[in-house]
Amino acid sequence: MLKTFLINLDRRPDRLMFVKQQLENLGIAFERVSAVDGNCLTDEQKVFFNQQRFALECKRKAVNGEIGCALSHQAVWQRIVAENIPYALILEDDVQLKPELVSLLADKRNYESFDFLNLTLKRPFYDIDVTAVNFCITQQQFIRPRFWQFFKRRSWHSMESKAIVRWKIFRLHALSNGMTACECDIAPSLACCYIVSLQGAKNMLLASKTLFYPIDKVWHYSGGQLKEAFLVEPLAFQSLDSDIPHRVRFKLTLVQRVKRFFVKGRHWQRLLDVVRMYGWTRL
Repeated sequence: MLKTFLINLDRRPDRLMFVKQQLENLGIAFERVSAVDGNCLTDEQKVFFNQQRFALECKRKAVNGEIGCALSHQAVWQRIVAENIPYALILEDDVQLKPELVSLLADKRNYESFDFLNLTLKRPFYDIDVTAVNFCITQQQFIRPRFWQFFKRRSWHSMESKAIVRWKIFRLHALSNGMTACECDIAPSLACCYIVSLQGAKNMLLASKTLFYPIDKVWHYSGGQLKEAFLVEPLAFQSLDSDIPHRVRFKLTLVQRVKRFFVKGRHWQRLLDVVRMYGWTRL
C-alpha cells in the first residue's frame, strides 16, 4: 500500500481520532507526523515567509498558522526525499475521505503518471463540467486539441468554464477504478489530501524555500516539468473548521496596487515548463 502520512497537531487528538478512524475503516496504514504549531514559532521559522510579497499576492498578512502548516508539509516532503519514497499520500487532519480511495490506491498505475495528484477539489474556484468530460472520453478525445481545431476544443473549453480561476486541462486519464484524472495547469489549491512523487517533493521543497503564497499553491510555482492533475470526482473534502484563524484581508495602498499588477500570480518557470511539456499549440 502507498506510504501515507497524516499531519496532526499534538494539541488536536480529536482530529487525529477523526481521520484515524476513517483510515482504519478503509484498511489504510498511516504514519502520524507531528505538525508545526503556529502558536509556538521561533523567529527563525518565520523568516522564510516574504510578508511584503505575500501581501501583494493575497491582500493580507501571512498568519502564524499558515507558516506552521507550510513547515509541516515541508517536513513530510523532506522525509520523502531523505527516505527515497517514490510516491506518498499526504493528509491533513480535517479531511473526510470517500471509500473509493481504496480502489484508487490499489493500482499504482492510477497515480504513477503524475508528480502531483490532488484528491480534493476546491469549488467553485476550481470546478469542472463532468458532462463535457464524459463526452470527450466517449469521443476518444484524451488530449487537448490544438488551437486550430475549433470544434473539438469546444468541449475542452466547456470542461474548464465552470471554474472561477483560469486553467487548462491538457490530458484525460481513464483510471483502472473507473474514475477520471485531469492533467492540468494550474492544479487545484487545497492541501488536505494529495499524492506526490519523489521528484514532486524535491521540486516543491525548492519552490518553498522562500514563500509569498500559501503552501497549497506551491505546485503552481514548482519547476521541473512536473505532471500535475486532479480527479473529476474528488475523493476527499475539508470537513472541519480551519485551525488557521485571523486571516483578515486589508486594503492595499496605491503603491502596493501598482506592484501587485506586475507581480501577482507570476509563476514564469511553471508557464515555460507547461509550454515545453504540451507545446504552445495546445495552450
